[in-house]
Amino acid sequence: MTEVPLTPIELVQNPAFGAHLIWTFCQAYQAERIGEVSPMTSLFLVLPITLHGHTMRVVKSTNQSSGLAKFVAKLAEEREHLLAVHTRALAMRNLTLQSLGSGIVAGLLAVDYDNALVRANQASPPKPPERLKYHVASAEKLGRWFARLPANQVFSLLQVEA
Repeated sequence: MTEVPLTPIELVQNPAFGAHLIWTFCQAYQAERIGEVSPMTSLFLVLPITLHGHTMRVVKSTNQSSGLAKFVAKLAEEREHLLAVHTRALAMRNLTLQSLGSGIVAGLLAVDYDNALVRANQASPPKPPERLKYHVASAEKLGRWFARLPANQVFSLLQVEA
């Protein structure tokens, strides 16, 4: 049986890499908000933002100290880009759930099911290839930005219905 090569999209949009991005997000969230862990609902925004080229470039171009509001303002310069985050979040729900499952199985993540919270465990996942470093850096920025605001304000700013 011959192996079919993966497409460029499949190389990036897969549960293993998604688990790495979610773990990075949760690590940053926990570093920013000591003693607290990320609400599970927030994880559904990580992949739609970090796996979309234009949106990721806007994250990359926004200073970490500027925060989520500045990122949203830059993204909203072309309103359709901001509104597309909600659509992508819906479209990527399954990938987010698969990524969360992969992260749990790999020991990267732990879930408090009673409170819908996700903790990044201490782990040393393999370093992603150079071509994916901006995705990981974007997940880290998002984790820090989200930790600075109440979850409902994050969703409101991004115009995503929870």
